[in-house]
Amino acid sequence: MSSPAAPLVCRLCGHEHQPVRLAPGERALCVRCDAVLESRARLGPDAALAFTVTGLILALPAALLPFVTVGKLGREHVGLLFTGVEGLWERGLHLLAVWVLLCGGLVPAALLLTLAALLFPVRLGWRPEKVPWLSHAAHALGHWAMPEVQVLAVLVALIKLGNLVNVTIGPGFWCYVAMSLALLFAWRGFDLESPTLPHVPEHPVAGI
Repeated sequence: MSSPAAPLVCRLCGHEHQPVRLAPGERALCVRCDAVLESRARLGPDAALAFTVTGLILALPAALLPFVTVGKLGREHVGLLFTGVEGLWERGLHLLAVWVLLCGGLVPAALLLTLAALLFPVRLGWRPEKVPWLSHAAHALGHWAMPEVQVLAVLVALIKLGNLVNVTIGPGFWCYVAMSLALLFAWRGFDLESPTLPHVPEHPVAGI
């Protein structure tokens, strides 16, 4: 006979709630302060892992394939993902170059690797006990992973350069866009179905 599920305490107001099963896409709110106690992803528990693997696969071609090609008067220059970082560094904008390198490249890749380290063991049926630091690391990296900002910056730059030179978007850019979307959905799915959040595995929580 299974033991009764432990009540979940709202982290904002301290009100206790009994766990019930949530349908995909539903959220459980505190009956006292309306804080979100738990959510369940619409695409299922494996969605975050699937998007994480997709993002990791796309990260390599995004970094190695041509990002944009700029040409004028028969001369062409092919730029990669980190070509802009190199240009900023050479122009003395060292802090901005490091910022773009971290937030647009290294941190998103690190976040994908951290999510994979958290989600793969759960998918295989393992319940490692000493993983809270990984969850804390993921949430810390989540604040600094901004690939979508780099995508917008590239699009703005292409629009401005389009009147001056011939600009061709390369496959590396599209891989980077797809990786950014995969990371966004992976992070959203992890936030909803995080194995390290305090909840009862068989009964997502809801307020009384």
